[in-house]
Parts: sequence; C-alpha cells; structure tokens
Amino acid sequence: MYATNMNMKTLWLFLGLLFFSTLSYSQSNVDSLLRLTENAPQKQKAEILLELSSLTRDDTAKSNAYAREAYQLARKLKQIREQAISFLYLGETCYYSIDYDKAIPNYEMAIPIFTELGDTTNIYNCYNSIGLCYHYLFRGEKAIANYINALKYCENNLDKTAELYSNIGMTHNRMNNFDEAVSYYQKALKINLSIHDSASIAVNYNGIGDLYANINKHDSAVANFNKALEYFKKLKRSDRQAIAMANLASEYENFPDSLNKALDYFEQAWKNFQKLGWNHFEVEIRQGKGSVYNMEGRYAEAIAEFNESLRLTDLYNRGYRLKKLNYEGLSETYQKIGNYKKALENYILCSQYNDSVNQKEKYQQIVSLEKQYETEKKENEIVKLQAKQQLTDIQLQKNKQLKQLGFITATLLLVFAFYILIKYFDKLKLSQLLELKNKKIEESEQELRVLNAAKNKFFSIIAHDLKNPFHTVMGYSWLLSKDYERFTEDERRKFAFDIHHSTNNIFRLLQNLLEWSRSQTGRLKFSPMEVEFKRVLENSLSVMRLLAEDKNISLNLNYTEDLKIFADPLMIETVLRNLINNAIKFTPEFGQIEIKARQIGDEVSISVTDSGIGISPEDAQNLFRIDSKVKRKGTNNEDGSGLGLILCKEFVEKNEGVIWVNSTPGEGSSFSFTIRAKALAQTKALA
Repeated sequence: MYATNMNMKTLWLFLGLLFFSTLSYSQSNVDSLLRLTENAPQKQKAEILLELSSLTRDDTAKSNAYAREAYQLARKLKQIREQAISFLYLGETCYYSIDYDKAIPNYEMAIPIFTELGDTTNIYNCYNSIGLCYHYLFRGEKAIANYINALKYCENNLDKTAELYSNIGMTHNRMNNFDEAVSYYQKALKINLSIHDSASIAVNYNGIGDLYANINKHDSAVANFNKALEYFKKLKRSDRQAIAMANLASEYENFPDSLNKALDYFEQAWKNFQKLGWNHFEVEIRQGKGSVYNMEGRYAEAIAEFNESLRLTDLYNRGYRLKKLNYEGLSETYQKIGNYKKALENYILCSQYNDSVNQKEKYQQIVSLEKQYETEKKENEIVKLQAKQQLTDIQLQKNKQLKQLGFITATLLLVFAFYILIKYFDKLKLSQLLELKNKKIEESEQELRVLNAAKNKFFSIIAHDLKNPFHTVMGYSWLLSKDYERFTEDERRKFAFDIHHSTNNIFRLLQNLLEWSRSQTGRLKFSPMEVEFKRVLENSLSVMRLLAEDKNISLNLNYTEDLKIFADPLMIETVLRNLINNAIKFTPEFGQIEIKARQIGDEVSISVTDSGIGISPEDAQNLFRIDSKVKRKGTNNEDGSGLGLILCKEFVEKNEGVIWVNSTPGEGSSFSFTIRAKALAQTKALA
C-alpha cells in the first residue's frame, strides 16, 4: 500500500498529536502559573503544577518535571486524586514523545487509584492509552486486552465505545486478522453515523479503505477512501485530504482504465503536502507517478520519476523500503523496453534492499524485545518500591492500632500471594508464546534456505550459463571483425551458425530467467481460461520446429482436435516449450519425439516422450529441485541451466497440476503433467 497513507496503524497517533498540538502553551500562560505557585496555598500547588505539565506537553523534560513535582507534593499532603492524575500525565507525556515503554507503567500506577476514587472516565483513558502503547510496540494481544478492559468503563458512552471499536479494528488490521478488523471498524462506523461525529466517520472510512487495500479488494478500498475524502473536505482539513488523495491515487493504479485519475490525485495530494510543508512526501508521490507512467507505456518519464524518487529518498533519509520499490519499478520498466542489462542491474539492487529491509526488521524486533525486558524489570522494581512505601505509611499511621495492623498485614499478604499467582500464570502464557515463536522461527529458517538456494541458482546461471555462450559470440565475432577475408565462405558460415546458436541459447535462458524472476517476486499474473490445446501447442512448436529439423528429429503429435484445457495459456506454452526443447537437446540425430495429450475424467494428461539418452534414477529425483546441481550437456554438446524444469514445476503447480518424469538411461525419457479439463472448469464456475 502507498507509503504515505498512514494506513490507520499510525493514523490514530497522528490525529492525537494534531489534537494535542492545539493545546500548545503560550509562554505568558506558563509564566502566569509559575508566579501563581509562589503565593498559592500548599493544597492548590499540586493542581497548578499539573496544569503546567499539561501546558508544556510538547517539551517532554519540562512536562515530566512538573508532573513529578506535583506527585511528590500530593503524596506529602495525601491528595489521592492529584497523585493519580500525576501518574496519568507522566504516561501522557511519554506517549506523545513516542516512548511507549515508559508510558505503560505510569498509566498502570494510576488505574488502582482512579478505581478507589470511582473515576471511570480516567480508568477508561488509562486502559485505552495502554492499549495504544502496546499497539505501537507490535504487541497486539495485550493491546486488545486493554481495549476490552476500557470497554467496561464506557458502556453508556457511544463516542468512547466507537473510539475503542476503531482501535480494536486498527490492531486486528496490523495483526492481519482482516475479518475481525472489518467487523470492529463497521461497529465503530455505525455508532459514529448515529451520533453524527463527522471527524470519526472520516477516520473510520479511511481505516476500512486501508484494510481493503491490504487484502487487495481495491473496489471497496476506493469506495471507502472516497467517502473519507468527502468528510475531510466538509471538515476543511487539508492535511487529511492530502492523505486520502494519496490513498486514492495508489488504489487507482490497480485499474488500467483509471490511471489518469491516479495521476490527478497524486498531483492534488502533492499540492496539499507542499502547502503543509510536508515536502518529504515527494518521495512517495514520484514513486507512485513512476508506477503509473510505467503502466501507461511512458517509459522515459517513468524512469525519470523513479530516479528522482531515489535521489529524494537519500535526501530525506526515508529508508530502504522506498528504495526497494523504486529499483523494482526501474527493473520492470527497463525490461519492457528491452534493456535487459539495466533490468537485471536494478533487479539485483531491489533484491539487495529487500534483504536490508528484512535485516532492519529483525534488528527492530531484537531492540523491541530488549525494551520489553527492561520495561518489565522496571515495572517490578516500581511495584516493590510502591508496596514498601505503602506499608511504611500504614505502620506510621496505625502504629497504636494493633488489631487493624494485623488485618492490614494479612490483606497485604493475600495481595502479594495473588500477585505471585498472576505472575506465575503470565509466565506460563509467555512460555507458550515462546514455543509458538520458536515454531515460526523454524518455519522462517526453512523459507530462508529455499530463498538462499534460489539466490545461488540465480547467480550460478548468471556466472556460468550466460557467460559461456557469450564467449562463443564474442570470440567468433572478434575473429570475423579482425580477419574476415582470411576465412573461407564455409568457415564464415560455420561462425555465423555458431553465433546464431549461442544467441538462441542466451535468449531462451534470459526468457526463462525473466519468467522465473517474475514468479518469485509475485509479479507474474495468473489468468486461467478455457483454451484449445492445439493452439497452445502450436505456439510452443513455432520456435521449436527449426531446432528439431537441425538435428533431423521427427515430431509426432497425438491428440484430438477438439481437446480443451482450463489454464493460463502463456504458462502452459512455457512448460511445453521447455519440455520440447529438453527433448530435442537430449535426443541424437534422426531420433523421435512424441507429444501426446488425452482427457482422463476431469483432467488432461500431457506427455513429451523422446528417444534420447535418458536420465539416471539419482538425477531424476533431483530434476525439479531449486537446490539441485543436476546439469548435463545435450547430444550436440548443448548447454543447460536446469532452470527450465524448475519453472515447469512452478507453472504446472500454479495451474493445480502435477509433473513427473519416467526415464531409462539409453532408452529415452517421458516428462508428463496434468492440467484441468473443460468439464472441471465449468463445474467450478457454476459453484
């Protein structure tokens, strides 16, 4: 999703900061309050200090200092309410300075005091704020638990209930629980519509739009972003309008007939960002416009936008993700204009930045875990110190009332036992979570092994399989350019034939490489349809017949004219082309190749059988593995990378089929695969 959409994961913090920025203090108000504290009675000083803390919230050090001084004074004078508000304000100051680990224990210290006072409004505020802190610390389960606690204290307040539903939806969205997220956003929207809260309605629509964008329901995303934009316009909030326009621009990229709309919204959003002084968003605007120009076929403009976005990414230090998107766009654009060298260079850079993003995310996870450990350690110390101080106060106040002292001591022991029990259950829960995390780590390691094997395969092909045919082309072309007249006509014809043969090998290898890279990066479109098998086969044979004729190999076709399949025709053409090419490569001159297809029930079975040199059982087991090193020369010393069969396996499985090989050394090989038939496609369409 578009990088500036503030995708509801940061939007609530953004709105909160905008709201509290309106409370920014004037120096004259602060000076007046400071003078007032000099002559104010002791019992009023704590209230004045708390007001100073609220007014100076944009200066973290000052706000914290005033709140702590207020707490010390309130504790000395036994002002219970002022003590609770001091903790609340300390939490708020840490929250708006984005120090969530320090904010949480202060909110938690305020809750029991507000509970004793029966102040449900501030209990709600504390639980809601703790939930937001855990949300931004990527601890979704704890965030939702605190939102649920907050709901208990606002049952009759529709405005606060709607706010909590939105927060729960936001957290579920971040956790990829999209069904739950939609449900809670819709609950919040229903309430806000009933109470005519336009600002919250706009935020709800923006959040729902972002959620639908995350699950690729682009029509729904556009509809909700448009509704959000309408409300923001009514509220005359140019900052929110810019965000909604940027969201719409990113979504319209997914509709080929709406690319002009995408460009128009990018321009409108950029004008608003400039008025606001948010010039760093130019990085995302240019990257988005580059994507649109690429889709429109305006390749020179696309390249210019991507390059400028890259320059601005460094200027504004916007991180690796935007660099990855720009290099990905450049690779795709250069590929479309046939500049495969530039396409490959940018693809490699894209891959490198993708690795950097993953490493950065892992580093951030480690830092987050370290912060969690330090926070829990500090929480324990604070609780122990507080319990000790409370016990001291009780002993000083009740030293002559022995019966009451015994009762209070017994109560404290029960509380401590209950606390230990809670910690024990928390430890059990953490242990279970740790086991789950370990399983996820093992799965990630397995994925990394596969990705590493793919990377090694990719660089192996570039380093060896591309290099060798280029040597042939470069060598013969150099000889012809230097001593053309010295060679006979037959020799020159041989050189030309070898150059042609090598360039054909290079072309086929590049074709497989590009298709494989598209499948690995998720940019390969899967478009299954009902199609005649004859048409797919003829398209594959159009480039293979000449190779067969060069080796005097006869191609025998065995299928019915009316045979139809339900699959992506371009993928099946690629599979047939690679299997037929392999059969020609490993079949000696005057050999035979049979291509056979027949319908069996709801499937079509297709096979390519040759009379070639065959494959050993050991090699046959590893043919379709990305980490295999099976590479063989053809009967005329043709090169092979092993990538074609891997691509065949991926494309067949993408079309819900299976592929296998039967081979006997010295007698030939038969590669077979299955694909859906017309009957199954119709049945699924009716369902």
